[in-house]
Amino acid sequence: MKALVGLFRFLRDYTRPLSLSFVLLVGSVGLGLLQPRLVQFVIDKGIGGHDRTRVLLGAAGILLSALVASALSLASGSALIRSSQGMGYALRNALFGKVMSFSFENLDRWRTGELMVRLNSDVNTVRMFVRMGLLMIAQSILMIVGTLVAMFLTNARLAWIMAGIMPLSLALFFAAASLVRPAFIKVRKSLDRLNNFLQENLAGAKIVRAFSRQAHEIKRFKERNAEFYGVSVGVGYKLATLFPFFFLLAQVAALVVLWVGGRDVLAAYHGGRGMTLGQLVAFNNYAAAAMFPIIMLGFVLNFISMAVASATRIREVLSDEPRVREPERARKIERFAGRIELRGVSFSYGGGENALEEASLVVEPGEKVGLLGATGAGKSTLVSLIPRFYDPQKGSILIDGIDVREIALESLRTRVLLVLQDTVLLSGTIRENVGFGRPDAGEAELREAASLARALDFIEAKASGWDEVIGERGTGLSGGQRQRIAIARALVARPDVMILDDVTSSLDLAVEREILDGLFRELAGRTALVVSQKVATVMRADSIVFMSAGRIVARGTHEALLAECGEYREIFETQSEGVPT
Repeated sequence: MKALVGLFRFLRDYTRPLSLSFVLLVGSVGLGLLQPRLVQFVIDKGIGGHDRTRVLLGAAGILLSALVASALSLASGSALIRSSQGMGYALRNALFGKVMSFSFENLDRWRTGELMVRLNSDVNTVRMFVRMGLLMIAQSILMIVGTLVAMFLTNARLAWIMAGIMPLSLALFFAAASLVRPAFIKVRKSLDRLNNFLQENLAGAKIVRAFSRQAHEIKRFKERNAEFYGVSVGVGYKLATLFPFFFLLAQVAALVVLWVGGRDVLAAYHGGRGMTLGQLVAFNNYAAAAMFPIIMLGFVLNFISMAVASATRIREVLSDEPRVREPERARKIERFAGRIELRGVSFSYGGGENALEEASLVVEPGEKVGLLGATGAGKSTLVSLIPRFYDPQKGSILIDGIDVREIALESLRTRVLLVLQDTVLLSGTIRENVGFGRPDAGEAELREAASLARALDFIEAKASGWDEVIGERGTGLSGGQRQRIAIARALVARPDVMILDDVTSSLDLAVEREILDGLFRELAGRTALVVSQKVATVMRADSIVFMSAGRIVARGTHEALLAECGEYREIFETQSEGVPT
């Protein structure tokens, strides 16, 4: 329960409606406990005394108390709805803010489907617990305490009997909770696997169809769906088995009250010590009212088990600290000259084999540097360390002589822009995507950036032009068009250092050359790094860094590397058909 209780801090801004809800609930329960007394009054004083006026007064009292109790209960529920919805709102904001603070290393650990379930399904589960489960628990506690007091005031001997039966029900409730909770955790984990599979298949729908693997993926989905069905049915069976025991105890309690109380009523009719019929009816109502909240706790067991499982999973996200953290005394930099220096940098993903080994490199302000190497050479790893998407395990990275770990992340990533290899566009208009880094950019700036990225012609050819809505991840655009919009987006942001991580891979050689020539002119005086596996992409850079197996093997101009680096020359000769030297 610790994880669940810990989330109650998100109710902090909604304590007023929450408090009001419980005050109204106390009033509602209090009026409910008054009704058996009114029934006793009607039976003993009205019917027993053959007094029609007292019967009518008692009946009116029962009706009035029921109406007011219902109104208070309705108002209590309404106030609690505001609190629970407010908690869900605050919790979703906190979770999204936490995910936004994650570094790439954090995101490598979390699958998209898992985060989606936690931000949606798990939050809703906790919210519904506050809305329904918390109300039921509070109402049950008030009813148990109130009915026990009322039973002792009505008949102490019968009350002691009930006081012996009720703990058995509570013991059964807590035993059931400990039994069912692990099963609910299994349900949530199974749902995670199902959602992950669904998300991955939807994201990779075109790949599945390209390889005609629909039948195979349907089979795999059925297996995961069957697993979720199995664990869910198992939980349902456990709950269905437990509930009859709660009802059985309630029936036993009613039987004991009628047996013992009935004898006392008969004894009183024959002149002995006992209780009136009205007292027996009132006590029986209190006994039923005492057992009902315990049975209700059995129902709320479902809420508690699900909420605890969801709260545990939410806490996992909230307690996951960003691996790349804002410096304590962060330095805000308005502009960089653009000198980049790597000093003996080594890095590995997840503590495995080094993806980068003892890398040392200096890039002077305004220099255009190409990074070339085969897949797995460490190029993308190297450039992702410069804006601190990851921190190296060894060595340091400096910009203008300042360690990047001392620079405020917003300053660093605003002025040093990495255009990722995986081109991601957001659902919205082309205008919104191109201006994503600078929403205040004017029309002329957008057009200029699109022109440099060779995107202006196809944008204006769209039916709605700049206001053309593109789908998720750029659906409706070709791979080359997506890459050109990503380059235009980077240009609009006006960084001091621009890093292009193989973002021209989907472009033909002529278009790529036009874009790079335009970029180098636009970025005159600003530092640029261009990552590629193609010699033609980097050959016009001021210098080329050749990488292999996580190491910087050589550096020089295209001509110098042809003469001095055999591996570079071999790659060039493999790719050189039709490429001028």
